[in-house]
Order: sequence, then structure tokens, then C-alpha cells
Amino acid sequence: MRIVALIIVVGSLVTGCSKVDRVTQPLTSSPSVPAGTSGRATTVVGDPSIAIATPFADGEVGSPVSVTGTADVVDAVLTVRVLGRNGDELAAAVVEASCGDGCVGTFATELSFFVERRQPGTVEVAGVGADGWDALASVPVVLVPV
Repeated sequence: MRIVALIIVVGSLVTGCSKVDRVTQPLTSSPSVPAGTSGRATTVVGDPSIAIATPFADGEVGSPVSVTGTADVVDAVLTVRVLGRNGDELAAAVVEASCGDGCVGTFATELSFFVERRQPGTVEVAGVGADGWDALASVPVVLVPV
């Protein structure tokens, strides 16, 4: 199952988004959780314009954390952040999805952060949805020191 998901993501990145890929409804499905991982593979708080595939909800993440997913946002521009226990920003990056403005593209990035001890945190992905409103997806995680 994990190999199939990887092939789909790589294929999407290579081929990009064409007119036949355009959708009128946002995608809502999420990949299944491979055996032995923690949490669900769904975006816990989210706008249908953005879906976080990894990290998994309530999963343990160390630095760097790999963040992947799909998005249909204006200009394909997203801000990905790692937030600490109190909502303090530990890392942030602006990334570009493979497609936007009416088609669902994929995104992937790695963020490095530092925590002294294990703590709850959040991975957040934000952009501007096709409707012009802010789009936000987030997933709770457990941040672990490396």
C-alpha cells in the first residue's frame, strides 16, 4: 500500500496537473495508515482545499519532519509550520504545490526544528483557497528530541 501511494505521488510530481486533472469538488479521501504507525492518516482540522497526508495524527515526529499532502490553493503557494506545545512556531517554510488555481496538486517539504523534551505539537499547512478565503489544515503530533 505504501509503495502504491509513493508511485502516485511521484507520478503526480512528474506529470504535473493538466486540464483533465482539474476537479470541481475538492478531494476528501486519505491514504490508509500502514501497519505499525500511530494515528490516523487524515487531516484533523482542515479545509477541503488542503489535505495533510503525513505526518499521521498523533504520530511521533523528530527533526526533520517530512510533511506531504495535496492542495488546491491560489498560485499553489502554501505555508507549512511546526508549532510547539504553546503554539510557538518552531519551523516554517513556504512551499509550492505541483498545481493550484482549480486543480489539486501535491506538496512535500522537510522542516527542521528543535525541542528539548517530548511534547505535544502541531503541523499546520495554510494557503488561500480557490474561494479567496484562508485555507488551513493541521494535525496534532508528538514532537520528540533527536
